[in-house]
Amino acid sequence: MRIKTYVFDDVKRGIEILKKEYGPDTVIVDVKENIKGMGNDKLCEISIAIDDLEKNNNDLNYSVKKRENAWSNLMVATIEKIAQLESELIKDRLKMFPLPLRSFYEKMLKNGFHASVAMNIISEIFQEIGELSEQTSKVSYFVKEILSQKIKVINISDINSHIVILGPPGAGKTQTAKKLGVMLSALGKPVSVILYKFREESVSENEKKVVNIISVDKKETLYHIVEKDDTKKIIDVPAKVEIQKEIVDRLKDAKSILVFSAGSRDEKIKRYLDFYNSENIMGLIFTKLDEEETLGHLLSNLIFLNQKVCCFTTGRGLSDIVMPGKDLFYKILLEGNRWIQEEKR
Repeated sequence: MRIKTYVFDDVKRGIEILKKEYGPDTVIVDVKENIKGMGNDKLCEISIAIDDLEKNNNDLNYSVKKRENAWSNLMVATIEKIAQLESELIKDRLKMFPLPLRSFYEKMLKNGFHASVAMNIISEIFQEIGELSEQTSKVSYFVKEILSQKIKVINISDINSHIVILGPPGAGKTQTAKKLGVMLSALGKPVSVILYKFREESVSENEKKVVNIISVDKKETLYHIVEKDDTKKIIDVPAKVEIQKEIVDRLKDAKSILVFSAGSRDEKIKRYLDFYNSENIMGLIFTKLDEEETLGHLLSNLIFLNQKVCCFTTGRGLSDIVMPGKDLFYKILLEGNRWIQEEKR
């Protein structure tokens, strides 16, 4: 099945000709009117779905397949048309904004920020400051302020309850649990890191020196350690969602954090939030920021999903943890991961 476009001087007559040529069931995908032709003539374009298969009018399967292919192509063409119209509308809206706002919009898109969210942000800025948006410095200030309003931050050091680290395989949950333990220990907070189903020999001596790390193989041992005293525990569990859910259900007073790598698609994040019921998730952590060139999608996802962010990690080192805030959001939005390399030099 493919799309073929014909040009006529009249839409109604064109459709009649095509129906006569290809049959009454011909699927019309798109119609464009008032196209400029030779001189002052106004023409129209009519696109139809054409079947590439060899015709066999006596074959019922062929007829069914033809209809299925036609509807499939119609759906694809419709989605593409909607996307095209949305893009054209955004371009038209952009023309009304001053150059600094248009420039920020382009930078946001270049770094992976979602177009509709970017448009909402510059629209809000324009409504807020009007003619002052001619000044790049004013726009920069208000971009930071709006990002800080739209993306909520949660301070892990202020949480007194136990924390369960959840998320998909490969997200870096175990290393993140260690980093949180090291950070809280450095702040003078009593904390232990519990690694469930994790090999003891995989914990380095240096890690044991800076934070109390406990490896356990049995769930009952885990529950006993958590319940025997009030010292904050950061609990890392295997990636199997069934195990994670069982532990979360048992440790009802603990807070849960979902960990995702920076390259995770928004569909995966939403699927995990739905599985655990997003109301029970305290916040998100994004890891491996150093492995992605553009990072704007992280901020888009936080805004879309209305989730708080706890922190970011930028490497495997125990100190490679970054606290969120409006200045960091601004860097992520406009610089991708360049700021990470600059800070490590």
